[in-house]
Amino acid sequence: MNGAGGRPGKGTAGVDRSPFPEGGLRHDALFYADDRDYRAAVEEFVEAGRAAGEPVLVAVPTDRLHLVQPLLAPLDGVELADMAVIGRNPAAIIATTLRGFVHRFPGRRVRVVGESLWPGRRPAAYRHCVEHEAIINLGLADQPLTMRCLFDRSRLPAGTLADVAGTHPWLVSGGVARPSAGYRSPRSVLRRLARPLPPPPGDALTEPVRPERLGSLRAAVAAVAEAAGLAAERVDDLRIAVTELASNALTHGTGPAIARCWAAAGDLVCEVSGPGELTDSLAGRIPPPATAVRGRGLLLVHRLCDLVDVHVADGVTTVPAAPGAAGRPGAGAAVSPGRRPGRVRPPGPALRRPGSARPPGRAAA
Repeated sequence: MNGAGGRPGKGTAGVDRSPFPEGGLRHDALFYADDRDYRAAVEEFVEAGRAAGEPVLVAVPTDRLHLVQPLLAPLDGVELADMAVIGRNPAAIIATTLRGFVHRFPGRRVRVVGESLWPGRRPAAYRHCVEHEAIINLGLADQPLTMRCLFDRSRLPAGTLADVAGTHPWLVSGGVARPSAGYRSPRSVLRRLARPLPPPPGDALTEPVRPERLGSLRAAVAAVAEAAGLAAERVDDLRIAVTELASNALTHGTGPAIARCWAAAGDLVCEVSGPGELTDSLAGRIPPPATAVRGRGLLLVHRLCDLVDVHVADGVTTVPAAPGAAGRPGAGAAVSPGRRPGRVRPPGPALRRPGSARPPGRAAA
């Protein structure tokens, strides 16, 4: 492959001639043009990892599994994951998959090759995918991880390719990693992506968040979800998510908070808003230390919901979460930005040896 990215050439698998610093995160992007490029990029990255004695995780979307599984099935030390499952909520990938894979092999460098943003992915997830790529550079900076991200240069629009260059410190071409001229600091990327939230509809359920009313809040939100046709297991997830959001508002907020829930255009949205500013961009993305008493509420919300926003403006923090697509259990939705569609499927690790059966309950998206 030629151009901004490229297929590693023979003898240069794994970017042997790269200027990567020693230790810590190595985060690069490779643009592929077709299936042949895709297979070659994965194969050579995996081979370089195996030659170095590094555990390897390959995380690709459902329709790419058939391309890579024959390459990986006979190999030891390589795991395969469906990115459409583990990456249903892009904000959960770091906590549920990447950090978990690193920590399974203490004292060793590991490598991951994956595709989090592919042609045909629902539009509402786009901004969250870009945020995820930027936050990798913050949340995993000190981890012994080589992360290669694959992107379709023939089908993704130019603006998307620019966002890729802006969130990856290195671009790979011809087996060599070079600094990305378009790279921007993660926090500047996050500021650019921040946008005002659309107002909730006038008929949205509106409930005050009070300690003595959490039970009634859960019941009211569940009633909206059930009336909208959300599957029973997703309603249970919603009860947990709204409880966590409300508890966070009560614990960390500086004044009265409000919970809202509504279904519109096939989507169900639940949000909690209240005074106080959540300024930590890693909140809910990185698990707290095992000894920490708090810090897991937003993390759990990310695991339970497809897409979650954290919006801070004028001293108020608003967290809208999409627990599922209303009226169509088991089916996602693609709608306009601002409405967070999709069904809940907790995106915990769904890792398996290539060639093994799909884990129970992890249906392809």
